[in-house]
Amino acid sequence: MPDDFDAFARQITAKKADETVFNRKVYRCPHCKEVLHESYIEQNPFPQIPCSSCGMLVSIDALQNVDLPSSEQRREKRCPLTLKVSYTTYGQFIDEYTKNVSRGGMFIRTKRPHQVKDVVELLLHVPGLPDPVHIKGEIAHVNIVNAPDEEAGVGVKFIDIDDTSRQALITFIKSQDSCS
Repeated sequence: MPDDFDAFARQITAKKADETVFNRKVYRCPHCKEVLHESYIEQNPFPQIPCSSCGMLVSIDALQNVDLPSSEQRREKRCPLTLKVSYTTYGQFIDEYTKNVSRGGMFIRTKRPHQVKDVVELLLHVPGLPDPVHIKGEIAHVNIVNAPDEEAGVGVKFIDIDDTSRQALITFIKSQDSCS
């Protein structure tokens, strides 16, 4: 079953291969090495800012400037899909929505606090399926700033998804015009 999705991912990636993804400067926190986006830094007029990942105060001068090539920004083709995602955090049952889904994960629109490396149990509601798709994921990155070029939310990397759920998700993604 994963071979089916790999072939599909190669097919849709090949169609978009001529599109360029811009390079941007990013800054890494000296404590946790997490990326702090330039738009986040520019919105803070203070000489120190809190890292959005570890919360440590970081001097603007201490940030490590790194040029992030486009190949590192997009490892997988993202399919722009708005799907309902349910999960529990801090004892509350939450419903959020995806911005996009890829072979290896998804971006969930949210302004709720999350920590990088947290493991989350997700229920992805896919239209046409009687039950939600069960996914275990890890928070890969957090965008807490709603800057013009970025949306607030979390990137989730899939850790575990059963074969039936994976196949159901693949079938749904293949059926979407925006992903073919």
